[in-house]
Amino acid sequence: MSIFLWIGLILTGFLVFFITLISYEAIERHTVQDANWVANQLDLMFIPIPPKYAFRILMLGPFVLGVLAFSIFWGNTFVGLLVALLSTVVGFKVPRPFIEFLLKSRTRKLNMQLVDGLTLMANSLRSGLSLMQTLQIVVEEMPNPLSQEMNLVLSEQRIGVSVEKSFQNFATRMKTEDVEMFVTAVIVLRETGGNLAETFDTIVHTIRERLKLENKISAITAQGVWQGRILTFAPFVLMFALNSIDSSHMQPLFTTLPGYILLAIMFILIGVGALMIKKIVTIRI
Repeated sequence: MSIFLWIGLILTGFLVFFITLISYEAIERHTVQDANWVANQLDLMFIPIPPKYAFRILMLGPFVLGVLAFSIFWGNTFVGLLVALLSTVVGFKVPRPFIEFLLKSRTRKLNMQLVDGLTLMANSLRSGLSLMQTLQIVVEEMPNPLSQEMNLVLSEQRIGVSVEKSFQNFATRMKTEDVEMFVTAVIVLRETGGNLAETFDTIVHTIRERLKLENKISAITAQGVWQGRILTFAPFVLMFALNSIDSSHMQPLFTTLPGYILLAIMFILIGVGALMIKKIVTIRI
């Protein structure tokens, strides 16, 4: 009997070691690499943070979230562990989409400001100012993030970076079609000669027409977007409401095997439905 016990302990040890090794690689992949990525993306948004601090936040945040989730369901151990596990996994997965959302919002805001910024630059060029002087006016008159980006272009030019390279760096940071069009126009016209003011007016007209089309599409798909959000969160709200009204009838859902199966099916169907609705209402221009 003792031999079987030792064999069981050895196999359990190997299993724990294997699971720990896999978990360590997964945690390292979602923390060390993500920490460098998060630090770089935040630096692009002029939010400097060292990678080591980003690593600490990405490492400790999910476990703190899991502990808080477990403490909420303290009376039901299984549900608490399940919710804590899901919260921890979500905590590891959320930072990258959240940073991408912030970067996308900043990019969208810069595209909106680019219309006024290019109009201001075109008028300044017509008054006889140079390109660098018009950039300085944009820095002084326009809000962030356009002011920050133009100020960085000027700062790079002052320390010896060529104007063309400074604008190329701007296009690399802000990877949008509007910025690419603006930077390409500046570089080409500085090499070949031409009327920058008229070119900026043409770019402004193009951006405005694109924004009108995007707003029209957003208005058309708004109903579908809100329907998708309501259908996604309605089951959870209904489940919480029914559990608050009559918890005795809802307990089998959280304490029995058929209830766990139904919960798993519910999560899968809700996820599939949300993805399908998102695909339907997402229209790329």
